[in-house]
Amino acid sequence: KNNIIADIMPKDLVLIDLVQDKSSIRIIVDSVKSVDLDTTAYIAKKIRNSESLNKYLPKDFRLEVSSPGIDSPLTYPFQYKKNIGRQLKIKELSTSNEIKAKLTHVIEDGIVATNNIGKTIKFKFDEIESATIITVF
Repeated sequence: KNNIIADIMPKDLVLIDLVQDKSSIRIIVDSVKSVDLDTTAYIAKKIRNSESLNKYLPKDFRLEVSSPGIDSPLTYPFQYKKNIGRQLKIKELSTSNEIKAKLTHVIEDGIVATNNIGKTIKFKFDEIESATIITVF
C-alpha cells in the first residue's frame, strides 16, 4: 500500500506517515517546499480514484491527507533545513536528555544548534531520538 501511495504522489513529496484503521486512512506528506491545500486535495483525489488501491481499502473509508503539524517531530534532513532559525526541543537517543536549542545549520550527517547560553552543539541524525519545533506565540 505504501508503495502504491508513494507512486501516486508528486515526486517532490515524501510520505511521512500512513495510519489506517477499519474506516479511515490518515496520510502525512511533506516536501522541501511547503505543502499546500491544492497538493493534498490532488493526492486525496488520486487515491480515491486508484483502482490498485481500492482493493485494499474499506468501501466507505474516510481519507485525510495533510502535511505534518507544527508539533510533529522532524524526521528527514530536509525538514530540519526548512526550520533553520527556529527553537527546537531535541531529545538525545543515548541519554533521553531534552535540550532546547536554536537550529543554526544542517550538515551532511546531522545538525548544529546553539543553546540558550550560546554554546554550539552538534547532533548526528542517528543520535536524535526526537526533535520538535518549540512554538513561540
